[in-house]
Amino acid sequence: MKNAPSALGQIALTEKKINLILWTLLPLSTLTGMAVDLVAPSLPAIAGALHVSSGITKNVITLYLLGYALGNFCSGFLTDAWGRKHILRIGLLGFIVASLLPLLVPTILAVLVSRFFEGVTIGTIVVVARAVYSDILSPEKLVRMGTLIGSMFGIGTVIGPLIGGYLQFYGGWKACFLFFTAIALIAFAAVLCVLPETHFRRHPLKFKTIRHHLVEVLRHQEFMALVLIMGAIYSLMIAFNTVGPFLIQIKLHHTPIFFGNTALCLGAAFLGATFFCRYCIKKYRVDQILFFTIHLFFLIALVAWSGSFFFSQSITLLLGVSMAMFFSTGFIFPMCMGKGMALFRHITGTATAMMFLINILMTSLTSFLLSFLNIQSTSAMIAIYLVLLATCILIYWKFIYFSSSPSAHAVQTRQAGKYNSPARPQ
Repeated sequence: MKNAPSALGQIALTEKKINLILWTLLPLSTLTGMAVDLVAPSLPAIAGALHVSSGITKNVITLYLLGYALGNFCSGFLTDAWGRKHILRIGLLGFIVASLLPLLVPTILAVLVSRFFEGVTIGTIVVVARAVYSDILSPEKLVRMGTLIGSMFGIGTVIGPLIGGYLQFYGGWKACFLFFTAIALIAFAAVLCVLPETHFRRHPLKFKTIRHHLVEVLRHQEFMALVLIMGAIYSLMIAFNTVGPFLIQIKLHHTPIFFGNTALCLGAAFLGATFFCRYCIKKYRVDQILFFTIHLFFLIALVAWSGSFFFSQSITLLLGVSMAMFFSTGFIFPMCMGKGMALFRHITGTATAMMFLINILMTSLTSFLLSFLNIQSTSAMIAIYLVLLATCILIYWKFIYFSSSPSAHAVQTRQAGKYNSPARPQ
């Protein structure tokens, strides 16, 4: 039978079909990258058009991230129990409906509800797509795929703010939601035509099974450390997307198009970092790269923060440091993601759900706390970067560098094969 599952529960696919599936799903990572950044240039306009404060408007990002976390968490269990194909289709249809809501009901409540459910559905799409990768790829290819996913996500962060800036300038804030609707319709048609069911080793949707899998994931110290670092490092970008539009457009008096072009440059730094990361992991171990990069970018932020007291309103300094922060995110985030995914191939949906639940809860908390702050200077923005990078260093030293439990290493060796790495860089 064509594309029938094997005795091991894996679907039999040709190399050509696998590549077709990959290049159908990878653009969904680009959509994910755009989903936050594309609306960022419109935040001041939404506040003005709907007559609400900037603090309320910043929750457009916070609620999206909370929805994203919820979608990740719930869909992980569902896709392990019910498969991939139908849940992915439901996620895309839900995103289309959520994107249409502000066009039909242009109120701040509708915008916030829309963004929450856009987050839920994008979270579902992301988890299912990454579960499909685990179904059809070997562990070696899966680790490399992590950096490619990061690259595709980076493309979204590059083009999202640029497109959003022009949409806002020429079409107003509603144009962003119309754009989301059109892109999701195209993605739904592609998935409908290309993606078969790839998951046949179903795990019953029972509380006991879910609890067992959650405990297994949560007790894996290296996995949890990688997830916490992902959350802290991705918060660098969320901090800019939350505070940057108001600091650049209101305080420093630049246009939405200028902000979009600025975000384009930052996104390009993120994208370039993902490609450079793919090159580095072929030559060095992940733990060596992680040790070097988090300390390097912390020092960069520390030096920049010290200098910012002499240039507190410098747009050049702000953009230079922000570019370094986006580069660090593009380098560290996909590397940690690929390594973490390779540790739990037998329960990918559950592991991915926990990975992005914790990650996005951290970034949501960052966005929520920043909504209470009135950032008025470059030095204050850089101070936020410095705190987040210091968090990464503390996590690394506490949970990875000083981790020396033989039982933990035995579990990692059994589950991740050669991708188990020593805690200490050599």
